Amino acid sequence: MSVETLLPELDSGRPEVIVSAALYLISTYGCGGGCPRLAHVILKHLRILAERDDLAPVLRETCGRLVEQWELELHNKLPAPPRPAGARIFGFRRGMH
Repeated sequence: MSVETLLPELDSGRPEVIVSAALYLISTYGCGGGCPRLAHVILKHLRILAERDDLAPVLRETCGRLVEQWELELHNKLPAPPRPAGARIFGFRRGMH
């Protein structure tokens, strides 16, 4: 069973299981070179934790801050925008439009 198949069940899962899964996924992400798909799954786990009322306030706040960091991580993993059609002709360099 894939991680994506389990995601709908996270909302009703025990918080300690979700925290455990998030920690495992984060360590896998770091060892695996930073797969954007895995980053999305991590972000989903952290968002769910940040919104749970049954989680200790310090954990909710930490997860909320981590959501912001993982959103930045995902933003940085997005492919660069395509170069304009005439970029080579007009001598534009990437990032200098």
